[in-house]
Amino acid sequence: MKNDKRYHVTDAVFEKLKSAIISGEWKPGEKLPSENRLCEMYGVSRISLRTALNRLAVLGLVESKQGGGTYVCEFSGAEHLQSILPVIALEKPDRINMFEFRKIIETESTALAAIRADFLLVQKMRAANQAMKSSSDIHVISKADLEFHYLIAQATHNPLIIRVFEVLSDTYLALLTDNVCKMGATGAADHDKIIAAIETRDSEGAKALMKQHLDDTIKRAVME
Repeated sequence: MKNDKRYHVTDAVFEKLKSAIISGEWKPGEKLPSENRLCEMYGVSRISLRTALNRLAVLGLVESKQGGGTYVCEFSGAEHLQSILPVIALEKPDRINMFEFRKIIETESTALAAIRADFLLVQKMRAANQAMKSSSDIHVISKADLEFHYLIAQATHNPLIIRVFEVLSDTYLALLTDNVCKMGATGAADHDKIIAAIETRDSEGAKALMKQHLDDTIKRAVME
């Protein structure tokens, strides 16, 4: 019972410290108060405090520096995401959850790609889609399908979107391979329409086409 109470206290101080960092109460690069001072502030033991600080360090929010003291990490959004995404990837989301994730991320990414894509990326999208249509090999089609969707992420020129796709690429490939096993390369026809909308800078049209593409894929590959 005593241990349960200690872990409850650790959770509480961990949440308070995390909140102070995320809210900006302690800025990136700033040194945290001493352990003695933190124990007084939060009314916790040194053991509970150090356990909480270790959890924050694992998340990449704080670090101990030579010479003593704990500091808030000077991280960018991309670096913080980097520490979280591998955990998400290892959880292996199921097909329905993955499709829901794709509808949220990829529809908006496609809209952004239509605004920012350059000529070279559009040409690469066409090449990837042609590879899908030209092959009868499931693995070749699946990898070309993955490349097409990755190129849309790249066309956003948003490092967070690109990194999300890269970390989840194995999960994506498994999902796309299963889709291809059931549907073949039929999705390539939708890709052609999406590429045309991106090429003409039709952001809303591209977004709507991607949403329709994903909705149709869900019906054909999951619901049947």
